[in-house]
Amino acid sequence: MFKELDGFIQKVKEPHLHALLLSFFGDKEFAKNFCQHSAAKSVHHGFIGGLLEHTLSVTKICDFFCTLYPMINRDLLLTAAMFHDIGKVNELSDFPENDYTDDGQLLGHIVMGVEMIGSHIREIPGFPPVLASELKHCILAHHGEFEYGSPKKPAIIEAAALNFADNADAKLEIMKEQLASATPGEWIGFNRLMDSNIKKTVLQ
Repeated sequence: MFKELDGFIQKVKEPHLHALLLSFFGDKEFAKNFCQHSAAKSVHHGFIGGLLEHTLSVTKICDFFCTLYPMINRDLLLTAAMFHDIGKVNELSDFPENDYTDDGQLLGHIVMGVEMIGSHIREIPGFPPVLASELKHCILAHHGEFEYGSPKKPAIIEAAALNFADNADAKLEIMKEQLASATPGEWIGFNRLMDSNIKKTVLQ
């Protein structure tokens, strides 16, 4: 999966965004930590490698959006997709604990991710200020709504696309995990995260 994610990194042509991606994912220690991390404590992708799997899926969905809506800045959206949950490497502790750190509880992965990206941006000469703000905005707005933890609502098309991709992968993974042990046709009960009683499709 990391090799596939690296393929998307190589497709980002804007030099500052490409350099920023390499400053994280080209660092072997960071890359190892990223690959071993979960994407959540329990909601979705709460397993070793979950953060990488979720990030790759969101990146793929965003890449598809770019083929449907050419006005999207592809380099910006793909970079935002690969960075959207980067703060989770510090929000959650390593396995076997996989629990919230103090900073995770106090700050959360969205704010932490923007801080991490900002510190790396300052080390890249000539990084365009507007591009930096647009990238940070995508991260800040990727949960879409204030009640879901986003400090900002999406104000640019790339942020909206990232929010839809993140939400789609998270919700479908929730369904996948909940239905994994169900038999075809079985109603498994009300799911709080889906806000619905859910059932496994009969024909699969």
